[in-house]
Amino acid sequence: MRLKLSKGVWMMLLASFSFGLMNVCVKMVKDIPVAETVFFRAVVQIILGYLTLLQLGVSPMGKNKVLLLQRGFYGSVGLICYFYTLQHMPLGNAIIIHYLAPMLTTILAIRMAGEKVISIQWLFFTLAFAGVIVVNGAGQQVPLIPMLAGLGGALFSALAYNTIKKLKGVEDPNVVVLYFPMVSVPIALSYFLFRPADWVWPEGAQWLWLIATGITTQIGQFFMTRAYQEDLASRVSAVSYVGVLWGAGAGLLIFDEHYQALQYIGMAMVIGGVILNINAQRVKNFFAPAEN
Repeated sequence: MRLKLSKGVWMMLLASFSFGLMNVCVKMVKDIPVAETVFFRAVVQIILGYLTLLQLGVSPMGKNKVLLLQRGFYGSVGLICYFYTLQHMPLGNAIIIHYLAPMLTTILAIRMAGEKVISIQWLFFTLAFAGVIVVNGAGQQVPLIPMLAGLGGALFSALAYNTIKKLKGVEDPNVVVLYFPMVSVPIALSYFLFRPADWVWPEGAQWLWLIATGITTQIGQFFMTRAYQEDLASRVSAVSYVGVLWGAGAGLLIFDEHYQALQYIGMAMVIGGVILNINAQRVKNFFAPAEN
């Protein structure tokens, strides 16, 4: 059985890697408030997105403003909820809850887009998610409100991904990407209307990391948007689990974090689940009984 990756899967792999780089950049500015990091990231994205659309001669306002605003709102709320869980619960638990988003994306895609899912894909989703649990070592008690925020963040992320799918053929991918930071800016700034004293002006290298955060996010958002418009949500959403591996690699090589043997087994489960999921039809055909 020959492994074959679709265009959408390749794009999601590129998106996942870019988001992995973004996570490194965010970790480098951990002394900057989350809302401020979101704000600067969005500003860089808006500049890059507008210049790209200007060069392409495409209107940044788009055609279906309702869906575009929905995409921006869902993505912004999902991002805020995810960052909240990172601040108020153990990292491993926050990541585990966040990675419910691909499965929720698939479930919503069945409802919202009428997509069909091969039954065996649920087994592969379970394998990949079980790998995420093993890698991050879940099991400890977590507070209720952050856990609910994490579930909400995963749900809103899934809604955002399915909204992207509905914009296929309607909007230029760069317009879809632009609306996310456009909506994120006022949401992030509203935090400082209530807590202005929390604002911290970046210094030295922090400016570079914040700019890099915006650049890597822009690249990741573009390829993620194209991935969901090129392929089935049930297929490309599974590829996002590879982000666990990028995070583990960055922790090992950059932040001197170490992993146990069981965690490496979990990483193998993630890779296996992703590979099997994106080739689910071939796997099913391979094990199907031959016709006489």
